[in-house]
Formats: sequence, structure tokens, C-alpha cells
Amino acid sequence: MRRFRQQRAAIGVLATAGFLLASCNLPASTAATVWLDVPTDGLTFPKVQEIKIEGHASGAGGVSRVEIWINGTLLTTIDRPPMEGELAAFHTAWAPTSEGVYTIQVMAFSVDGVASPPDSAVVTFGGETPTIVAGCPSPVGGGPTPVSCEPTAVACPSPVGGGPTPESCPAGPVIEFWAEPPEIRAGECTDIRWHAENVEAVVFGGISQPLDGSYDACLCENERYTLRVTLLDGTEEQRTVDVAVSGSCETPVPVGTTPPPPAEVGDTTPPPTPEPAVPANGLTLGCRSSQNLAWLPVSDDSGIAEYRVQVQRHGGDNNWQDVPGSVFAGIGGKESSVEVECGWYYRWRVRAVDGAGNVGSWSGWSEFAITLP
Repeated sequence: MRRFRQQRAAIGVLATAGFLLASCNLPASTAATVWLDVPTDGLTFPKVQEIKIEGHASGAGGVSRVEIWINGTLLTTIDRPPMEGELAAFHTAWAPTSEGVYTIQVMAFSVDGVASPPDSAVVTFGGETPTIVAGCPSPVGGGPTPVSCEPTAVACPSPVGGGPTPESCPAGPVIEFWAEPPEIRAGECTDIRWHAENVEAVVFGGISQPLDGSYDACLCENERYTLRVTLLDGTEEQRTVDVAVSGSCETPVPVGTTPPPPAEVGDTTPPPTPEPAVPANGLTLGCRSSQNLAWLPVSDDSGIAEYRVQVQRHGGDNNWQDVPGSVFAGIGGKESSVEVECGWYYRWRVRAVDGAGNVGSWSGWSEFAITLP
């Protein structure tokens, strides 16, 4: 794999399907190949600093995801990396928490979920420390361990016969953040899950969370979630996961349906008032970072140009205040998503504007609460 990095200028030629399949010695239906462009193997940095991790991958029919591991711990998963010609390109930024020797390892997965042989680079930050040779654990979310992977060897194992790990060799942090499943259809739900070890705190949705947790997300469009983790030394790391949503929550207009008529000349009658529907008034919802608001649409002789939604909240003192950005205007459908925080009380209402510019009355307030975790 190293020769791919040494000949990056010839990527377009080297990445042809026949060459890759021959060099990987894998069946054509499952072949996947990945290589690191930067950093190069053996690179040394004088101090702890942020570096770029970049590379390319190729697979029969495309690449479903690329995983980046640091010393045997999953750093991030890049789902459906963007294509550059016949290659998938991936990149991220990373900084270690302390000086030492780190093994950066990448694996790519073909569209049918088969993992590539890994490519890796060993980099050093600052002074000399015991080397950690990373293994090839099974990817988070499933998938086979490549047969080319070697067992994990660590520089500071626990004493023979059991007992605690010496204080001079503290256990490193474990941070895992993923979605199950990572791809859904519009209106379906996925679990955003995390697992952390040897860290001080985990924050999701702006709220401190347990080290093992999950969040049920029902989505109408692509969404990115972020997990903030405070390490034992007080530094902070972030992990992100993207959920791909196909289709739309919008109700399609049947073929042959007559579109709304143009605005009538002299129309001064405001449109009817929509009725809030989801979430139901008085509902208490689990901790989350966003919430869909849906209402019963209305019709008007001049057509409906837009809906407007006002959202307010309070923290328990009944002092209602508009959330940032409210009133939300220009909504063409029958629903909208709003950012929320755990432990707050919310209320919202909706009104319609017809094609002649007449503004309808506000609906009544519909209230809901978001619990603390």
C-alpha cells in the first residue's frame, strides 16, 4: 500500500479497476482498497499539534464508508466519502492528547460491507515513548475483521497473573460514536449511540451524558451529530456521525392534480388557521437536540404561499422567550424542525400566508417539554 502514497501523482492511473483487483487479490464483487496520502509513515512532529489525515479508497461499485483508527481506537467513520473520478477521497483532522508514538490506521468498506486490508502510518509527537502497535479490531457497527490484521500488542500490558495496570502505563481513552443504522428513509428513526471509557465527561445535545448512551432520532433530512468528550487530562475531543436520509417527508402531489389557482385580483380574505398536530399538546419528550413540528395544512382560493412558525421556551420560571430565529418564515410544507435543549419547556404556534399576501391568524399555542437525561 505504501507505494500508492509514494506515487500520488499517478492516482488516476493506478486506481483502474483491473490493477486494484489484481494487487489486492480479492474477488471482483467485494474488492476494496485504501491508502493514506498524509501523514507519511515515520513522520515526527516536534510537539503535540493538530495534523491532517488524508487518503483515497476504491471498491467495486463504490465505497460505503472509511474508518480511521488511532492506536486501535476508532477516531471517526466517514460514510459515503465523496468521489474524485473513480476514487473516494477522505480527510479529517486529529491531535493527540499527549506526546508519544501513534499508529494511524485506515480501512475502507465496499458497497457490500467487506473490509479492505488496512493501511497505516506511525507518527511521533515530541519525545520518545513506548511504541504502541495497533491491531485491527472489528469496526463499530459490525463488519468482519480483515484477515490481514495482526493481534494488538501494547507497550504497557497488565502484570502476568492479573492485577492493576501500573500507574506509569495508564489506560488510554476509548471513544466510540455511531448511528444504527447510518442510512434511513425519510420519516424513519435511527439510534445515535456512544460508548466511552477512561474519560472524564461526555456531552451530547448540550447536556452531560452517561459514558454509555443512545438517542433516538427520527429524521426528514440528512443530519450530523456531535459528541464532545472531556479526557482525564482536561482536554476535549469531538466525534461526529452523519445520518443519510433518502426521500422526503413532504407529501407528494399526485400526478394530474390541479395546482392552486393564481391569486385572485382584489383578494383580501386571509387564509384559514392551521392546527398544530405534532408533537401533541402537553407531550413530554426524551432528551434530544432537535424536534419536528407538524401541523394540519390549509387551503385558500389564492393558494398558500408560506407558513410561519413561532417557537418560545422557558427553563421552569414561565418566562416565555422566543428561541433564536423565531419567527420562522418561508416554510413551504406542513412541517419544520427546530433545535431544542434538554430540560426546557417549549410552546409553538403556526399561521398561513396566502398567494395574495393575506396573513392568517395564529393558531393556539401547543406546548411540549424536553426532559433531562
